[in-house]
Amino acid sequence: MRESAAGARRARLSNVTSPWGAPAAALTGEGRQISWFDSGRRWVATVALGHFAVDFTANLPNMMYPFLALQLGVDSYGLIGIATGVWALTSSLSQPPLGYLGDRFGRRWLAVGTIAVMAALMALVPRAPSFAVLLLLLGITGVAVGGYHPQGGAIANEAARQNKGPSVATFFLGGHLGFFAAPLAAGLVLAASGLEWMPLMAAPALLIAALLPFGLRGFSSTRQAASRGNFSMPDATRAVFAAILVIAFVRGWAYASLNTYIPFFVSPGEPDPLLYGSLLSLYFGFHAAGAFGGGVLAERLGTRRLIGVSSALLIPFIAAFALLPIGPASYVMAAAVGALIGAGFTPTVLLMQRMAPNRMGVVTGIVLSVAFGAPVIGNPLTGFVGDAAGLNVAFMLMAVAQVAVLVALRWIPGRTGSGQVAASPARSVAGGAG
Repeated sequence: MRESAAGARRARLSNVTSPWGAPAAALTGEGRQISWFDSGRRWVATVALGHFAVDFTANLPNMMYPFLALQLGVDSYGLIGIATGVWALTSSLSQPPLGYLGDRFGRRWLAVGTIAVMAALMALVPRAPSFAVLLLLLGITGVAVGGYHPQGGAIANEAARQNKGPSVATFFLGGHLGFFAAPLAAGLVLAASGLEWMPLMAAPALLIAALLPFGLRGFSSTRQAASRGNFSMPDATRAVFAAILVIAFVRGWAYASLNTYIPFFVSPGEPDPLLYGSLLSLYFGFHAAGAFGGGVLAERLGTRRLIGVSSALLIPFIAAFALLPIGPASYVMAAAVGALIGAGFTPTVLLMQRMAPNRMGVVTGIVLSVAFGAPVIGNPLTGFVGDAAGLNVAFMLMAVAQVAVLVALRWIPGRTGSGQVAASPARSVAGGAG
């Protein structure tokens, strides 16, 4: 009787779905049933925590650049753009191949290893003796940073069978909260000691890397088999693929250049880390809220609509931030711009993931490599325009570039009620951006 009751309970559990659409029970490698509430949520929470560690640490150089520029004798916005571009280049180029390795061999240990390597290298950045050494450290660290994102993004997607938006949004929320916390913490450290104690800021990532294997226990044996099929992009065309990458690039450029140059824009002389740290934290905090909200609302309102509306609104808000005097209005504009950029971030990733569900790590790596790789071109462009005409003019250029997003959206197909990409890429935004 006791065994039959347990069997009946397992049968009922296998038919129950979680609030995010994943089965409430899954099989481990030994055939033992585990509750989704003990596995799926734990996996998503774990990769979100790892994303917090990665983006917290990855945002430290942006806080240090004004101090590093003084220490190394760098007096050009363009050279700072090149430094961030080197980071972005290695980070973006590493994501697709490391995403493939995750699809092929498993994601858990790649996720752990990349965080640990990134943290160890980041501790050396404040001690860089020359601009060339700084570029070398940033380049190698960028590879490690790029290795984590496709693993974590794919795990978050695979942890939910349906309604993937909230799961992926939770993963990105962890990263955005890391970006939010880093300027506050680094600002305090820089104000107190300059670069002296900044190596200690890499310690949280090392601790979290040690915790990740426990949080991801069981994932490899229950979720990765479906990720090893042939690469395919059903119901998609090259035009759709290219359009998504244009969107990722233009929005990624705005996100990264504001992150890099806000410290120089609001504190052009002697660095004031408390001033630009508080402004960046507000920017990232609202970006986090926008990214999470965009992921949750994508299933209900439509990815194209969220991307289109947010890009259209970015034009006046970036322009206002660039042209208004530095003051209270700057905080309002920074918050609005952060939220609007964030609102389209998760929907853009979801668009790409739906194109090739059998190669989730690869396509996640591709779209993130373009978004995070946008500074390779965008940041030097912003910097050299800033050298020639002022950063306010460079920011205006980013605002005008949002028109390219609105044009690209015309090539993005709609979606069915289940959130899958529909087959007609020729539908215009005006013809139903749901």
